[in-house]
Amino acid sequence: MRKRNDNEMTQSSDEVWREPDNKKRDPFLIPVVIMAVLLVIYLSYEIFKTIGWPDMSGISTFSTIVTSILMQAFPFMLIGVLISSALHVFVPDGWLVKIFPTKYGLGFITAMFAGVFFPVCECAIVPVMTRLVKKGVSPAIAITFMLSAPIINPIVIISTLYAFPGQPEVTMYRVCFGLGIALLVGLVLMITGGSKAAILLPQNSADDVCDCCCGHHDADLPVKMFDKLKALFLHAGEEFFSVGKYLVIGAALTSLVRVLTPNDAFKSLGAQNALSLLLMMTAAFLFSACSTSDAFIARSFMNQISMGAIMGFLVFGPMMDVKNILMLFASFKTGFVLKLSLLIFVLNYVVLYFFAFLLL
Repeated sequence: MRKRNDNEMTQSSDEVWREPDNKKRDPFLIPVVIMAVLLVIYLSYEIFKTIGWPDMSGISTFSTIVTSILMQAFPFMLIGVLISSALHVFVPDGWLVKIFPTKYGLGFITAMFAGVFFPVCECAIVPVMTRLVKKGVSPAIAITFMLSAPIINPIVIISTLYAFPGQPEVTMYRVCFGLGIALLVGLVLMITGGSKAAILLPQNSADDVCDCCCGHHDADLPVKMFDKLKALFLHAGEEFFSVGKYLVIGAALTSLVRVLTPNDAFKSLGAQNALSLLLMMTAAFLFSACSTSDAFIARSFMNQISMGAIMGFLVFGPMMDVKNILMLFASFKTGFVLKLSLLIFVLNYVVLYFFAFLLL
């Protein structure tokens, strides 16, 4: 008996020893590290600038572009994150599911314009779409909502208008192309079929799991108003730092491209519609910038490449990027995710190539 107790005590002590490894990583660690790195870079820049070596004109241009993009984009991203978190905390999933009709006709119309009333950017739309499918909404309708909501989002519309002053047609084309392509994807999925059981991974079929990478369950959401407000800001903080790094990386890469690429190269690229559209869609996928702020990155390419190629960045980016495809792989079967990604890419490229370059 004593030996058994000793074994239990040893096992218990081992569990206590391993406990810190299971704790969630501090969400403020990454932003603190990023700010420290930026501070070191800034101080190094000031030192080299003072001594006049080496030529700092390129670095000065780089810092100016990065700063301008981040200063203009962060407020819109913060507003989008707060609204998205408020929807997660205050709006029950069951109520959200009820607004989507079961009939495809009215269901598609609802999916296309629901983003106006539920302004969710693409950083949080995959978890919302996943919950809709788990609750019984048709995958075709749910995915139409996933593709259209980040573009019809009022915050995204306002940020695009702000990023392209005096050019409201850019926002209009972005919304029209986005809604049209989202509907086409939904119609193809409706024709090809695909039930909830056929596309969801078995281990992710539970209805109460929050898929937004915050580690919470819907059943764990607080009831009291003070606790809800606390959960709102905690969830918003985690999501802001989670997606903010993509904006920083996207702004930095955009600035590097602008500084290192000669203007003649941009002019020759702008003359090749097919290649420039492909490159801008690829950049949108890799940069993974939030739809509430990606317009400021796209604007930095103005007067360098055609508006049709920029439209590829503005329309395809909110529909499919690195972080979204990783979240899709976490909840849906690999074959379905690959087919969906290919469908979204092909329809975006074909539609934008034949219409954007004719209209813009």
